Amino acid sequence: MSDGGHRPGAVPGGPDPADPRWADPQGADRQWAQGPGAGAAPDPYRQGWSPQGQGTARYPAQHPAQPGSTQQYPAPHYPTPQYPTPQYPTEAYPAQAPQYGGGQPPAWGPPPGYGDGGAPRKKRRWPLITAIVAVVVLLAGGGLAAWTFLGGSGGTSSPNAAVTALAADLEGRDYLRAYSRIAPNEATLLTDLSSVLTTELQRLEVLRPDARADAGLDTVTFAGLRFDEAGAEQVRPNVTITKLVAGTITTTQDPASLPFTDSFKAKVYPNGAPPADVPETIDIAQVVREQGEPIRIATVQVGGEWYVSGLYTAADYALKDAVEPWPTTSIDARGATTAQDAVRDLVQAALDADVRRVVELTDPTEMAALHDAGPALVDGAAAAQPTGAKIVDLQTTETDVRGHTALSLASVTVDDGSGARVTVTRTGDCVTISGVEGAPPQLCANQLGSLVGAQVGTSPALQELTPRLATAVLDVKVVTSEDGGSWYVSPGQTVVQLYADLLGALQPGDLDALIAGN
Repeated sequence: MSDGGHRPGAVPGGPDPADPRWADPQGADRQWAQGPGAGAAPDPYRQGWSPQGQGTARYPAQHPAQPGSTQQYPAPHYPTPQYPTPQYPTEAYPAQAPQYGGGQPPAWGPPPGYGDGGAPRKKRRWPLITAIVAVVVLLAGGGLAAWTFLGGSGGTSSPNAAVTALAADLEGRDYLRAYSRIAPNEATLLTDLSSVLTTELQRLEVLRPDARADAGLDTVTFAGLRFDEAGAEQVRPNVTITKLVAGTITTTQDPASLPFTDSFKAKVYPNGAPPADVPETIDIAQVVREQGEPIRIATVQVGGEWYVSGLYTAADYALKDAVEPWPTTSIDARGATTAQDAVRDLVQAALDADVRRVVELTDPTEMAALHDAGPALVDGAAAAQPTGAKIVDLQTTETDVRGHTALSLASVTVDDGSGARVTVTRTGDCVTISGVEGAPPQLCANQLGSLVGAQVGTSPALQELTPRLATAVLDVKVVTSEDGGSWYVSPGQTVVQLYADLLGALQPGDLDALIAGN
Protein backbone atom coordinates (compact mmCIF):
# COMPACT_ATOMS: atom_id res chain seq x y z
CA MET A 1 0.00 0.00 0.00
CA SER A 2 1.31 3.45 -0.83
CA ASP A 3 1.84 6.24 1.68
CA GLY A 4 -1.43 7.74 0.59
CA GLY A 5 -3.34 4.60 1.59
CA HIS A 6 -5.30 4.01 4.74
CA ARG A 7 -3.28 3.98 7.95
CA PRO A 8 -5.72 3.59 10.78
CA GLY A 9 -4.94 4.95 14.05
CA ALA A 10 -6.32 8.96 18.48
CA VAL A 11 -7.71 11.66 23.32
CA PRO A 12 -11.64 11.51 29.33
CA GLY A 13 -12.47 12.72 28.58
CA GLY A 14 -14.55 13.74 29.04
CA PRO A 15 -15.61 15.05 29.27
CA ASP A 16 -16.94 16.89 26.86
CA PRO A 17 -14.64 18.44 24.36
CA ALA A 18 -16.44 19.99 21.45
CA ASP A 19 -15.15 17.47 18.96
CA PRO A 20 -16.17 16.23 15.56
CA ARG A 21 -18.84 13.49 16.02
CA TRP A 22 -19.68 10.32 14.15
CA ALA A 23 -23.34 10.12 13.27
CA ASP A 24 -25.29 6.97 14.09
CA PRO A 25 -25.45 4.81 10.95
CA GLN A 26 -29.19 4.37 11.56
CA GLY A 27 -29.73 8.12 11.66
CA ALA A 28 -30.53 8.15 15.36
CA ASP A 29 -29.33 10.93 17.60
CA ARG A 30 -26.54 8.89 19.14
CA GLN A 31 -23.10 10.18 18.28
CA TRP A 32 -19.59 8.93 18.62
CA ALA A 33 -17.58 11.57 20.41
CA GLN A 34 -13.99 11.68 19.48
CA GLY A 35 -12.39 13.40 22.09
CA PRO A 36 -10.81 15.94 23.78
CA GLY A 37 -11.50 14.86 24.46
CA ALA A 38 -9.87 14.89 25.62
CA GLY A 39 -4.08 15.85 23.63
CA ALA A 40 -0.87 15.22 20.91
CA ALA A 41 -1.06 13.30 17.73
CA PRO A 42 2.45 12.81 16.39
CA ASP A 43 2.82 12.64 12.65
CA PRO A 44 2.59 8.99 11.63
CA TYR A 45 4.92 6.23 10.57
CA ARG A 46 8.46 7.47 10.30
CA GLN A 47 10.75 7.14 13.28
CA GLY A 48 10.33 5.15 16.46
CA TRP A 49 7.92 6.68 18.97
CA SER A 50 9.21 9.71 20.82
CA PRO A 51 7.94 10.26 24.35
CA GLN A 52 7.91 13.99 23.77
CA GLY A 53 5.33 13.53 21.01
CA GLN A 54 5.63 17.01 19.51
CA GLY A 55 4.30 16.08 16.09
CA THR A 56 7.48 14.24 15.08
CA ALA A 57 6.88 10.79 16.51
CA ARG A 58 6.24 7.86 14.23
CA TYR A 59 5.13 4.27 14.50
CA PRO A 60 6.94 2.06 12.01
CA ALA A 61 4.87 -1.10 12.34
CA GLN A 62 1.94 -1.93 10.12
CA HIS A 63 -0.72 -4.53 10.62
CA PRO A 64 -0.98 -7.44 8.23
CA ALA A 65 -3.26 -6.97 5.29
CA GLN A 66 -6.76 -8.25 5.72
CA PRO A 67 -7.38 -11.47 3.75
CA GLY A 68 -8.65 -10.65 0.32
CA SER A 69 -7.70 -7.01 0.65
CA THR A 70 -4.69 -4.85 0.03
CA GLN A 71 -5.41 -2.69 3.07
CA GLN A 72 -3.13 -2.62 6.05
CA TYR A 73 -3.83 -1.70 9.63
CA PRO A 74 -0.94 0.16 11.16
CA ALA A 75 -0.54 1.74 14.54
CA PRO A 76 -3.58 3.75 15.61
CA HIS A 77 -3.19 7.35 16.70
CA TYR A 78 -6.24 8.97 18.04
CA PRO A 79 -7.98 10.90 20.73
CA THR A 80 -10.20 9.20 23.24
CA PRO A 81 -13.84 10.02 23.20
CA GLN A 82 -15.25 8.11 26.19
CA TYR A 83 -12.73 9.41 28.62
CA PRO A 84 -13.87 12.02 31.14
CA THR A 85 -12.04 15.08 29.87
CA PRO A 86 -11.23 17.44 32.73
CA GLN A 87 -13.28 20.59 32.40
CA TYR A 88 -13.50 23.54 34.70
CA PRO A 89 -15.41 23.67 36.95
CA THR A 90 -17.06 20.27 37.14
CA GLU A 91 -14.36 17.84 36.10
CA ALA A 92 -10.91 16.83 37.18
CA TYR A 93 -7.75 18.92 36.76
CA PRO A 94 -4.90 16.78 35.44
CA ALA A 95 -1.26 17.71 35.82
CA GLN A 96 1.88 17.25 33.82
CA ALA A 97 4.06 15.02 35.92
CA PRO A 98 7.46 16.40 34.89
CA GLN A 99 6.45 19.75 36.39
CA TYR A 100 6.02 18.22 39.81
CA GLY A 101 8.90 15.79 39.93
CA GLY A 102 8.98 12.20 41.06
CA GLY A 103 7.57 10.89 37.79
CA GLN A 104 4.16 10.46 39.42
CA PRO A 105 0.96 11.17 37.48
CA PRO A 106 -2.10 13.06 38.70
CA ALA A 107 -5.45 11.69 39.78
CA TRP A 108 -7.51 14.54 41.15
CA GLY A 109 -11.27 14.45 41.38
CA PRO A 110 -13.82 17.25 41.01
CA PRO A 111 -14.57 19.32 44.10
CA PRO A 112 -17.60 17.87 45.94
CA GLY A 113 -20.49 20.26 46.22
CA TYR A 114 -18.95 22.74 43.81
CA GLY A 115 -21.47 24.81 41.92
CA ASP A 116 -24.44 23.73 44.03
CA GLY A 117 -23.99 25.90 47.08
CA GLY A 118 -22.24 23.18 49.03
CA ALA A 119 -25.23 20.84 48.97
CA PRO A 120 -24.37 17.14 48.89
CA ARG A 121 -24.10 15.96 45.32
CA LYS A 122 -26.37 13.23 44.12
CA LYS A 123 -24.53 10.01 43.59
CA ARG A 124 -23.96 9.21 39.99
CA ARG A 125 -22.87 5.99 38.39
CA TRP A 126 -20.47 6.57 35.54
CA PRO A 127 -20.59 4.17 32.62
CA LEU A 128 -18.40 1.27 33.65
CA ILE A 129 -15.94 1.71 30.84
CA THR A 130 -15.42 5.30 31.95
CA ALA A 131 -14.89 4.26 35.56
CA ILE A 132 -12.37 1.60 34.58
CA VAL A 133 -10.19 3.96 32.60
CA ALA A 134 -10.82 7.11 34.68
CA VAL A 135 -7.66 6.85 36.75
CA VAL A 136 -5.57 5.97 33.72
CA VAL A 137 -6.86 9.00 31.83
CA LEU A 138 -6.01 11.25 34.74
CA LEU A 139 -2.50 9.86 34.55
CA ALA A 140 -2.03 11.52 31.18
CA GLY A 141 0.29 14.15 32.63
CA GLY A 142 2.61 11.39 33.71
CA GLY A 143 2.77 9.82 30.28
CA LEU A 144 6.22 11.07 29.39
CA ALA A 145 7.56 10.03 32.77
CA ALA A 146 5.90 6.63 32.39
CA TRP A 147 7.60 5.90 29.10
CA THR A 148 10.94 7.12 30.37
CA PHE A 149 10.65 5.25 33.65
CA LEU A 150 9.47 2.01 32.06
CA GLY A 151 11.91 2.20 29.20
CA GLY A 152 9.28 1.86 26.48
CA SER A 153 6.06 0.10 25.64
CA GLY A 154 3.53 -1.44 28.00
CA GLY A 155 2.01 -3.49 25.19
CA THR A 156 1.32 -7.21 25.55
CA SER A 157 1.24 -10.29 23.35
CA SER A 158 -2.55 -10.73 23.27
CA PRO A 159 -5.81 -8.80 23.77
CA ASN A 160 -6.62 -10.63 27.00
CA ALA A 161 -3.14 -9.99 28.33
CA ALA A 162 -3.59 -6.25 27.66
CA VAL A 163 -6.76 -5.90 29.73
CA THR A 164 -5.66 -8.25 32.51
CA ALA A 165 -2.34 -6.42 32.78
CA LEU A 166 -4.17 -3.11 33.02
CA ALA A 167 -6.46 -4.56 35.68
CA ALA A 168 -3.50 -5.84 37.70
CA ASP A 169 -1.76 -2.45 37.46
CA LEU A 170 -4.85 -0.61 38.65
CA GLU A 171 -5.46 -3.02 41.51
CA GLY A 172 -1.81 -2.73 42.54
CA ARG A 173 -1.84 1.08 42.18
CA ASP A 174 1.02 0.91 39.68
CA TYR A 175 -0.29 3.89 37.79
CA LEU A 176 2.74 4.53 35.60
CA ARG A 177 2.56 1.01 34.27
CA ALA A 178 -1.23 1.28 33.89
CA TYR A 179 -0.81 4.39 31.76
CA SER A 180 1.52 2.52 29.42
CA ARG A 181 -1.28 0.02 28.63
CA ILE A 182 -3.20 2.68 26.68
CA ALA A 183 -2.69 2.68 22.91
CA PRO A 184 0.40 4.90 22.48
CA ASN A 185 -1.08 7.43 20.06
CA GLU A 186 -4.12 7.90 22.24
CA ALA A 187 -1.95 8.30 25.32
CA THR A 188 0.11 10.95 23.55
CA LEU A 189 -3.00 12.97 22.71
CA LEU A 190 -4.15 12.80 26.33
CA THR A 191 -0.71 13.93 27.49
CA ASP A 192 -0.99 17.05 25.31
CA LEU A 193 -4.43 17.82 26.70
CA SER A 194 -3.16 17.37 30.24
CA SER A 195 -0.20 19.63 29.61
CA VAL A 196 -2.40 22.41 28.18
CA LEU A 197 -4.90 22.22 31.04
CA THR A 198 -2.23 22.13 33.72
CA THR A 199 -0.30 25.06 32.29
CA GLU A 200 -3.40 27.21 31.97
CA LEU A 201 -4.92 26.30 35.35
CA GLN A 202 -1.65 27.08 37.08
CA ARG A 203 -1.45 30.40 35.26
CA LEU A 204 -5.01 31.13 36.38
CA GLU A 205 -4.00 30.34 39.98
CA VAL A 206 -6.47 27.47 40.24
CA LEU A 207 -3.78 24.82 40.77
CA ARG A 208 -0.84 25.35 43.11
CA PRO A 209 2.57 25.56 41.39
CA ASP A 210 3.85 22.93 43.83
CA ALA A 211 0.80 20.70 43.54
CA ARG A 212 1.72 17.09 44.23
CA ALA A 213 1.08 14.99 41.17
CA ASP A 214 0.07 11.97 43.24
CA ALA A 215 -2.58 13.88 45.20
CA GLY A 216 -5.84 11.97 45.24
CA LEU A 217 -4.55 8.70 43.76
CA ASP A 218 -6.16 6.80 46.61
CA THR A 219 -9.67 8.03 45.82
CA VAL A 220 -10.34 5.14 43.39
CA THR A 221 -9.81 1.48 44.25
CA PHE A 222 -10.07 -1.43 41.81
CA ALA A 223 -10.44 -5.02 43.00
CA GLY A 224 -11.05 -8.43 41.45
CA LEU A 225 -11.38 -7.28 37.83
CA ARG A 226 -11.98 -10.37 35.73
CA PHE A 227 -12.43 -10.91 31.98
CA ASP A 228 -14.08 -13.71 30.00
CA GLU A 229 -11.19 -14.69 27.75
CA ALA A 230 -13.26 -17.23 25.82
CA GLY A 231 -15.85 -14.57 25.00
CA ALA A 232 -13.45 -12.16 23.27
CA GLU A 233 -14.46 -11.12 19.73
CA GLN A 234 -11.97 -10.29 16.99
CA VAL A 235 -13.89 -7.71 14.95
CA ARG A 236 -11.00 -6.67 12.71
CA PRO A 237 -7.49 -8.06 12.12
CA ASN A 238 -6.10 -5.47 14.54
CA VAL A 239 -9.07 -5.01 16.90
CA THR A 240 -10.44 -7.42 19.52
CA ILE A 241 -13.29 -6.76 21.95
CA THR A 242 -12.69 -8.20 25.42
CA LYS A 243 -15.45 -8.86 27.97
CA LEU A 244 -15.28 -7.61 31.56
CA VAL A 245 -17.53 -9.73 33.79
CA ALA A 246 -16.59 -9.16 37.45
CA GLY A 247 -14.81 -6.96 39.96
CA THR A 248 -15.48 -3.80 41.94
CA ILE A 249 -14.62 -0.12 41.56
CA THR A 250 -14.81 2.01 44.70
CA THR A 251 -14.62 5.81 44.57
CA THR A 252 -14.31 8.38 47.33
CA GLN A 253 -14.31 12.14 46.84
CA ASP A 254 -11.88 13.79 49.26
CA PRO A 255 -11.63 17.60 48.98
CA ALA A 256 -8.52 17.60 51.15
CA SER A 257 -6.59 15.84 48.37
CA LEU A 258 -7.32 18.46 45.73
CA PRO A 259 -4.24 20.62 44.95
CA PHE A 260 -6.06 23.93 44.53
CA THR A 261 -4.62 27.26 45.60
CA ASP A 262 -5.81 28.61 48.94
CA SER A 263 -7.62 31.51 47.26
CA PHE A 264 -9.50 29.21 44.92
CA LYS A 265 -10.44 26.85 47.74
CA ALA A 266 -11.82 29.79 49.70
CA LYS A 267 -14.15 30.55 46.80
CA VAL A 268 -15.15 26.95 46.12
CA TYR A 269 -15.61 26.07 49.80
CA PRO A 270 -16.55 29.33 51.57
CA ASN A 271 -17.49 27.38 54.71
CA GLY A 272 -14.43 25.14 54.62
CA ALA A 273 -13.81 21.97 52.67
CA PRO A 274 -16.42 19.30 53.39
CA PRO A 275 -15.37 15.89 54.69
CA ALA A 276 -14.67 13.02 52.31
CA ASP A 277 -17.74 11.38 50.81
CA VAL A 278 -18.88 7.94 51.85
CA PRO A 279 -17.21 5.48 49.45
CA GLU A 280 -19.37 4.32 46.56
CA THR A 281 -18.79 0.87 45.07
CA ILE A 282 -19.79 -0.37 41.64
CA ASP A 283 -20.22 -4.14 41.51
CA ILE A 284 -19.44 -5.06 37.91
CA ALA A 285 -21.00 -8.52 38.12
CA GLN A 286 -24.27 -6.97 39.29
CA VAL A 287 -24.23 -4.44 36.46
CA VAL A 288 -23.53 -7.23 33.98
CA ARG A 289 -26.54 -9.14 35.31
CA GLU A 290 -28.75 -6.06 35.09
CA GLN A 291 -27.79 -5.22 31.50
CA GLY A 292 -27.66 -8.85 30.43
CA GLU A 293 -24.20 -8.76 28.88
CA PRO A 294 -20.53 -8.16 29.78
CA ILE A 295 -18.79 -4.80 29.57
CA ARG A 296 -17.09 -4.51 26.17
CA ILE A 297 -13.55 -3.09 26.14
CA ALA A 298 -11.66 -2.78 22.85
CA THR A 299 -8.00 -3.61 22.42
CA VAL A 300 -5.93 -2.64 19.39
CA GLN A 301 -2.71 -4.03 17.98
CA VAL A 302 0.10 -1.52 17.55
CA GLY A 303 3.50 -2.59 16.24
CA GLY A 304 2.75 -6.22 17.02
CA GLU A 305 1.64 -5.54 20.63
CA TRP A 306 -1.83 -5.11 22.12
CA TYR A 307 -3.15 -2.09 24.03
CA VAL A 308 -6.45 -0.93 25.53
CA SER A 309 -8.25 1.59 23.30
CA GLY A 310 -10.90 4.07 24.37
CA LEU A 311 -11.71 5.25 20.85
CA TYR A 312 -12.25 1.78 19.43
CA THR A 313 -14.37 0.98 22.49
CA ALA A 314 -16.57 3.98 21.71
CA ALA A 315 -16.85 2.97 18.05
CA ASP A 316 -17.72 -0.60 19.04
CA TYR A 317 -20.55 0.52 21.32
CA ALA A 318 -21.87 2.93 18.69
CA LEU A 319 -22.00 0.15 16.09
CA LYS A 320 -23.57 -2.21 18.59
CA ASP A 321 -26.26 0.31 19.54
CA ALA A 322 -27.00 0.81 15.84
CA VAL A 323 -27.17 -2.99 15.38
CA GLU A 324 -24.40 -2.76 12.79
CA PRO A 325 -21.41 -5.12 12.49
CA TRP A 326 -17.88 -3.82 12.17
CA PRO A 327 -17.21 -3.08 8.48
CA THR A 328 -14.85 -5.49 6.76
CA THR A 329 -13.29 -2.65 4.76
CA SER A 330 -11.95 0.78 5.70
CA ILE A 331 -11.97 4.24 4.19
CA ASP A 332 -8.52 4.95 2.81
CA ALA A 333 -6.80 8.18 3.74
CA ARG A 334 -6.62 10.66 0.86
CA GLY A 335 -5.18 13.99 1.89
CA ALA A 336 -4.67 17.36 0.23
CA THR A 337 -1.55 19.01 -1.18
CA THR A 338 -1.42 21.78 1.47
CA ALA A 339 -2.72 22.34 4.98
CA GLN A 340 -5.10 25.06 3.74
CA ASP A 341 -6.40 22.78 0.99
CA ALA A 342 -7.11 20.07 3.58
CA VAL A 343 -9.28 22.44 5.63
CA ARG A 344 -11.04 23.87 2.58
CA ASP A 345 -11.70 20.43 1.07
CA LEU A 346 -13.05 19.05 4.34
CA VAL A 347 -15.46 21.97 4.79
CA GLN A 348 -16.56 21.66 1.17
CA ALA A 349 -17.10 17.91 1.61
CA ALA A 350 -19.31 18.64 4.62
CA LEU A 351 -21.33 21.16 2.56
CA ASP A 352 -21.65 18.52 -0.16
CA ALA A 353 -22.78 15.85 2.37
CA ASP A 354 -19.81 13.79 1.15
CA VAL A 355 -19.12 11.82 4.32
CA ARG A 356 -16.56 9.56 2.69
CA ARG A 357 -14.46 12.55 1.64
CA VAL A 358 -14.70 14.02 5.15
CA VAL A 359 -13.30 10.80 6.60
CA GLU A 360 -10.59 10.61 3.93
CA LEU A 361 -9.32 14.03 5.00
CA THR A 362 -9.03 13.26 8.73
CA ASP A 363 -5.67 12.32 10.20
CA PRO A 364 -5.32 8.59 9.39
CA THR A 365 -3.40 7.80 12.57
CA GLU A 366 -5.28 9.99 15.01
CA MET A 367 -8.64 8.90 13.59
CA ALA A 368 -7.95 5.25 12.75
CA ALA A 369 -11.19 4.09 14.37
CA LEU A 370 -13.14 6.55 12.20
CA HIS A 371 -11.43 5.23 9.07
CA ASP A 372 -12.14 1.63 10.12
CA ALA A 373 -15.78 2.24 11.07
CA GLY A 374 -16.25 4.81 8.29
CA PRO A 375 -18.10 2.60 5.78
CA ALA A 376 -20.96 2.21 8.26
CA LEU A 377 -21.04 5.98 8.73
CA VAL A 378 -21.17 6.52 4.96
CA ASP A 379 -24.07 4.06 4.61
CA GLY A 380 -25.96 5.78 7.39
CA ALA A 381 -25.58 9.19 5.74
CA ALA A 382 -26.67 8.00 2.29
CA ALA A 383 -29.84 10.09 2.41
CA ALA A 384 -28.07 13.34 3.34
CA GLN A 385 -28.56 16.13 0.83
CA PRO A 386 -25.87 18.61 -0.33
CA THR A 387 -26.37 22.25 0.62
CA GLY A 388 -25.41 23.50 -2.82
CA ALA A 389 -22.99 26.01 -1.29
CA LYS A 390 -19.46 26.24 -2.71
CA ILE A 391 -16.32 27.72 -1.23
CA VAL A 392 -15.04 30.19 -3.81
CA ASP A 393 -11.98 31.33 -1.88
CA LEU A 394 -10.41 30.61 1.51
CA GLN A 395 -7.45 32.42 3.04
CA THR A 396 -5.95 31.44 6.40
CA THR A 397 -3.21 32.46 8.81
CA GLU A 398 -0.72 29.76 9.81
CA THR A 399 0.77 29.25 13.28
CA ASP A 400 2.75 26.40 14.83
CA VAL A 401 0.95 24.47 17.57
CA ARG A 402 2.91 21.73 19.34
CA GLY A 403 4.74 20.94 16.12
CA HIS A 404 1.57 21.00 14.00
CA THR A 405 0.37 23.57 11.48
CA ALA A 406 -2.70 25.39 12.79
CA LEU A 407 -4.88 27.58 10.58
CA SER A 408 -7.14 30.46 11.61
CA LEU A 409 -9.53 32.32 9.32
CA ALA A 410 -8.32 35.35 7.35
CA SER A 411 -11.16 35.47 4.80
CA VAL A 412 -13.66 33.19 3.10
CA THR A 413 -16.02 33.68 0.16
CA VAL A 414 -18.94 31.29 -0.29
CA ASP A 415 -21.42 30.95 -3.18
CA ASP A 416 -24.79 30.00 -1.68
CA GLY A 417 -25.73 27.91 -4.71
CA SER A 418 -27.95 30.51 -6.32
CA GLY A 419 -25.17 32.77 -7.49
CA ALA A 420 -25.11 35.03 -4.45
CA ARG A 421 -21.76 35.36 -2.71
CA VAL A 422 -20.99 36.06 0.92
CA THR A 423 -17.53 37.17 2.03
CA VAL A 424 -16.30 37.23 5.63
CA THR A 425 -12.97 38.93 6.32
CA ARG A 426 -11.12 38.98 9.63
CA THR A 427 -9.41 42.26 10.60
CA GLY A 428 -7.99 42.41 14.11
CA ASP A 429 -10.81 41.73 16.58
CA CYS A 430 -13.49 42.41 13.98
CA VAL A 431 -15.03 40.63 11.00
CA THR A 432 -16.37 42.36 7.91
CA ILE A 433 -19.36 40.73 6.24
CA SER A 434 -20.42 41.52 2.69
CA GLY A 435 -23.14 40.05 0.49
CA VAL A 436 -25.70 39.57 3.30
CA GLU A 437 -28.64 41.94 3.16
CA GLY A 438 -29.22 43.68 6.47
CA ALA A 439 -25.98 42.45 8.03
CA PRO A 440 -23.83 45.03 9.84
CA PRO A 441 -20.80 46.04 7.76
CA GLN A 442 -18.52 45.09 10.64
CA LEU A 443 -18.91 43.05 13.81
CA CYS A 444 -16.27 43.24 16.54
CA ALA A 445 -15.45 41.16 19.59
CA ASN A 446 -16.80 43.73 22.04
CA GLN A 447 -20.14 43.70 20.20
CA LEU A 448 -20.24 39.91 20.20
CA GLY A 449 -19.35 39.95 23.89
CA SER A 450 -22.22 42.33 24.65
CA LEU A 451 -24.69 40.17 22.76
CA VAL A 452 -23.57 37.02 24.54
CA GLY A 453 -23.31 38.73 27.90
CA ALA A 454 -26.89 39.95 27.63
CA GLN A 455 -28.02 36.35 27.26
CA VAL A 456 -25.94 34.67 29.97
CA GLY A 457 -25.85 37.18 32.79
CA THR A 458 -25.24 40.73 33.95
CA SER A 459 -22.44 40.33 36.50
CA PRO A 460 -19.59 42.81 35.92
CA ALA A 461 -17.08 39.96 35.80
CA LEU A 462 -19.03 38.21 33.05
CA GLN A 463 -19.56 41.40 31.07
CA GLU A 464 -15.82 42.09 31.20
CA LEU A 465 -14.90 38.53 30.22
CA THR A 466 -17.22 37.91 27.26
CA PRO A 467 -15.37 40.18 24.77
CA ARG A 468 -12.15 38.30 25.47
CA LEU A 469 -13.91 34.98 24.95
CA ALA A 470 -15.40 36.33 21.71
CA THR A 471 -11.89 37.18 20.51
CA ALA A 472 -10.77 33.65 21.39
CA VAL A 473 -13.63 32.28 19.28
CA LEU A 474 -12.54 34.46 16.35
CA ASP A 475 -9.05 33.06 16.83
CA VAL A 476 -10.23 29.43 16.72
CA LYS A 477 -7.66 27.27 14.96
CA VAL A 478 -7.97 24.11 12.90
CA VAL A 479 -4.92 21.91 13.45
CA THR A 480 -3.54 19.91 10.53
CA SER A 481 -0.92 17.19 10.15
CA GLU A 482 1.27 15.98 7.31
CA ASP A 483 1.70 12.33 6.36
CA GLY A 484 3.67 11.08 3.36
CA GLY A 485 3.45 14.41 1.57
CA SER A 486 -0.31 14.78 2.08
CA TRP A 487 -2.11 17.02 4.57
CA TYR A 488 -4.99 16.08 6.86
CA VAL A 489 -7.19 17.72 9.48
CA SER A 490 -6.45 16.62 13.07
CA PRO A 491 -9.71 16.73 15.08
CA GLY A 492 -8.07 15.71 18.38
CA GLN A 493 -5.36 18.36 18.23
CA THR A 494 -7.98 20.90 17.17
CA VAL A 495 -9.95 20.18 20.35
CA VAL A 496 -6.82 20.47 22.50
CA GLN A 497 -6.05 23.84 20.92
CA LEU A 498 -9.61 25.00 21.50
CA TYR A 499 -9.11 24.40 25.23
CA ALA A 500 -5.80 26.28 25.08
CA ASP A 501 -7.34 29.27 23.29
CA LEU A 502 -10.44 29.54 25.48
CA LEU A 503 -8.54 29.16 28.75
CA GLY A 504 -5.89 31.52 27.39
CA ALA A 505 -8.53 34.24 27.13
CA LEU A 506 -8.98 34.15 30.91
CA GLN A 507 -6.90 36.11 33.39
CA PRO A 508 -5.98 35.22 36.99
CA GLY A 509 -8.93 36.11 39.18
CA ASP A 510 -11.57 35.70 36.45
CA LEU A 511 -12.74 32.37 37.80
CA ASP A 512 -12.88 33.68 41.37
CA ALA A 513 -14.87 36.70 40.21
CA LEU A 514 -17.30 34.53 38.26
CA ILE A 515 -17.78 32.22 41.24
CA ALA A 516 -18.36 35.16 43.55
CA GLY A 517 -20.87 36.63 41.09
CA ASN A 518 -23.05 33.51 41.05
